[in-house]
Amino acid sequence: MPGVGPPGTPPSVVVHFVDRGTGGTGMAGEAGPTGDVIGAGTVAVVTGGASGIGRALCRQLGVEGSTVVVADLDGAGAVAVADEVEAAGGEAVGVGVDVADATSVAALAEGVVARFGHVELVVNNAGVSTFNLLQDQTLDDWHWVIDVDLWGVVHGVQAFLPVLRAQGTAAHIVNTASMGGVMGGVPFIGPYVAAKQAVVGLSETLAVELAMQGSPIGVSVLCPGSTDTAILESERARPAGRGSEARTADAEGMRLAIEGTFTGPTGQTAELVAERTLRAVRERRFWIFPQPAERPVVEARVAGMLEAFTDWT
Repeated sequence: MPGVGPPGTPPSVVVHFVDRGTGGTGMAGEAGPTGDVIGAGTVAVVTGGASGIGRALCRQLGVEGSTVVVADLDGAGAVAVADEVEAAGGEAVGVGVDVADATSVAALAEGVVARFGHVELVVNNAGVSTFNLLQDQTLDDWHWVIDVDLWGVVHGVQAFLPVLRAQGTAAHIVNTASMGGVMGGVPFIGPYVAAKQAVVGLSETLAVELAMQGSPIGVSVLCPGSTDTAILESERARPAGRGSEARTADAEGMRLAIEGTFTGPTGQTAELVAERTLRAVRERRFWIFPQPAERPVVEARVAGMLEAFTDWT
């Protein structure tokens, strides 16, 4: 079993990749990729991999032949998902990682290179959310959400982009944003929306810069909508140093109503989102919108923006 610490393991603890079924070589996937970033001979790293969309991505990547590094603040949960991947015939390791800490993510990147020698797909997927009107959100609420949802992506890019660039071969980065990252005026989740819109902008800039350089590294931004995950129950992973959320009754009622849509007629399973995400990666799409039915909300926002381009003369 991979050696991991408990959820919230301090970043000073080394991320260990312990051999499982590789004959003690520690170099599963050593031969390297053949051009595709998914499949036999490739290595994929997924943060937030212990649950929700991250878990579904890990399981699907394993089915498609990639060696999967399941990374999550919940180290035991990451190991459990790695076990699921292997039970289905794939190869995976699970590690405890705090994406809010640059040192922890850097250790993850170093451990992946030391263990496998290369990486082709990096999915910066970890995310949390509070649920209150802006007037009721505290600075601790803001810091926690931004630390995970924005800095977690920044840390992932900073740690893995140099590795991918040095390889000089086909690779791909997926940054998980949200429909909240492209919609306007989403109440009760202000810090989450701010972070996800920043992730969209970061991803757009990264894609343009890599294209300018003729890099073989692709970039996608994933914008899921109503999906059957536990994102609205994130408080369980909140660090003690960030206090606790004092959610109002009105906010809690709205949270439960929105959560109900995750499994309603307009909701999607994490598995379907994962399947569509990997298809988009193979097709080198930048925008990944798994739910076509949510297009009108984006059209409405863009229409409002275009209308505001008034002729001021």
